[in-house]
Amino acid sequence: MTDEEPTIHDVIERLGARKADALHTLEMLRVQRDQVVQETAKFENPQTVLDYLDFFIPSIDEVIVACDRICEELPTRVTRAQIDLLRQIAANCRTEQRRCLMFRDKCINKPLPHESLRPLLNDISVTTRDQLTAFFDLNNAAARLERIINTREPEPEPKRVMGRRQLFVNLVRPIKDARKES
Repeated sequence: MTDEEPTIHDVIERLGARKADALHTLEMLRVQRDQVVQETAKFENPQTVLDYLDFFIPSIDEVIVACDRICEELPTRVTRAQIDLLRQIAANCRTEQRRCLMFRDKCINKPLPHESLRPLLNDISVTTRDQLTAFFDLNNAAARLERIINTREPEPEPKRVMGRRQLFVNLVRPIKDARKES
């Protein structure tokens, strides 16, 4: 990373690249899902493969929608909610990589009744894993937005620290003033 200050345009470009990757991945996963449906009889447990795909296809679609929404909002404002959302997506992707490993263990890393299906299963696993890894880059986009928002937000005023005596005087004085007025 350079010392240059990030711009909104940089972040929109980065999110656009992630969206393009995700759209390509979605297309591949849908084609692979169709292949699984066509070859259902050859799979030992086709429902496990379909469930795996049916989990990731809408999840990736949700990330695309979120990236679109953030890209639309960025030219007018940068918010903490956008930064938090990008970080949450990246964290969720890191967590979901475990699902990829479990899929490999359950469906690929064993003898298959039809070995001709191994390349398809492997492609499904690699495609989802690679897309999850690509979404880790959303942390970098969030960090850039963080730098942008920190340069735009005014520095908060330093908090006034009071000693015990000053705090006591400030608390007691309003009580004395209230008694005088009565």
